[in-house]
Amino acid sequence: MKIIIVANSPKKSFKEMYHLNPSDYFIGLDGGAMELLERRIKPDIAIGDFDSTNFLQEIEKNAIETKIFPAKKNETDLELAFMYLKNIQGATNLNIEVYDALSGRLDHELVAIRLLAKYNEYKVKLIDKENTIELLKEKKVGVVNKNAKYFSIFPIGEASISIRNAAYELNNVTISENDTYTVSNAPLKNDIEPTIYVHSGMVYLFTIK
Repeated sequence: MKIIIVANSPKKSFKEMYHLNPSDYFIGLDGGAMELLERRIKPDIAIGDFDSTNFLQEIEKNAIETKIFPAKKNETDLELAFMYLKNIQGATNLNIEVYDALSGRLDHELVAIRLLAKYNEYKVKLIDKENTIELLKEKKVGVVNKNAKYFSIFPIGEASISIRNAAYELNNVTISENDTYTVSNAPLKNDIEPTIYVHSGMVYLFTIK
């Protein structure tokens, strides 16, 4: 089972990118709950302050559960979803896909990316039509789709990484937040997927489709 979270970016990608698996657990954030309902998917829970949708009554009627928060709060709706998951008994090592959290307000997009590090006990992917963003932790291996156009790596602080089967390879090199040479790497044209090894630290992996 995956956790599918649908946020409320003005540029929608969920309907096109997500392939239905009825066993998934669905969370709609604010107007993202309507995106689920429009695909005839009943949200297991709708979460948010619902200040950006006019369909709250319809959402409450159709979602299995609805949690409404005040508009004046410290957390984004996406963080409220992560906090909700932390309170579910046994909710560890979850695989989470987040749709429609990118391609909107840049500040919200940046917070969504930073939440991957804050809640790094989960395996989270932020997905839209152009990008997939995920966090790779120490001693973990990331694999890039061989059909990707590009991929970029951004460390949190400092990290030591190796890159294999890519246009630009590295062997246990330490990179910092000020380094820019791990941007716009690419798969080789040999049907072998690029691999990123994180020897120490944590990095964001951006895959550009």
